[in-house]
Amino acid sequence: MGRLIALIVLLVLAIVFFITFPIIKRKIVAKNYNVFCSKKIAAISEKNKFLFLTNLKLTNYAGEELKIDHILFGRKYIYILTNYFFNGDIKGTSINNSWILEKRHDDGCEYIDNISHELSGKSGVFSEKIAANPELIVPIAIVNNDCEIKVNGINENSTFVVHYSSLKKLIKKLESRTIADLDAEKVQNIYENLKDGN
Repeated sequence: MGRLIALIVLLVLAIVFFITFPIIKRKIVAKNYNVFCSKKIAAISEKNKFLFLTNLKLTNYAGEELKIDHILFGRKYIYILTNYFFNGDIKGTSINNSWILEKRHDDGCEYIDNISHELSGKSGVFSEKIAANPELIVPIAIVNNDCEIKVNGINENSTFVVHYSSLKKLIKKLESRTIADLDAEKVQNIYENLKDGN
């Protein structure tokens, strides 16, 4: 009888664990998402010998402060990376000013700013600050893996919205394009100036 009770208790604990573990894991990821993204980009940087900066602050034309989470200096492009953790799925088109965030657990929907527009704005300010060809600056939004991206017209030209797990593959694909490498000395100077001024 005692053995049966012990088995039932273990079974109940196992069920509770499997039900609550994804919820707890998601909360941990959400809380530490910037750290996870930073570590992933640092690993890409180290493997490819790319320069890498975090938490850069710029000022736009209106005097507003813009925050760039990460900058990765590749051989072909400079990547402007911003982290986004959504508690639901995003829906819209690349030209809409707003997107729809479809929340989980029937919590309804809300409008959010079109993050591709936000990325393009950061990219423009950044390219002007470093006096670089805007076509060599690639803005990327890193979105949590369990957020479904139902947005038309993105990932087609120069602004990308990708899952955390797809970032490495995207950068590898972009770096394989048949264009000239960036001037390594200029990139080093840009990196040093940004690092010193940050």
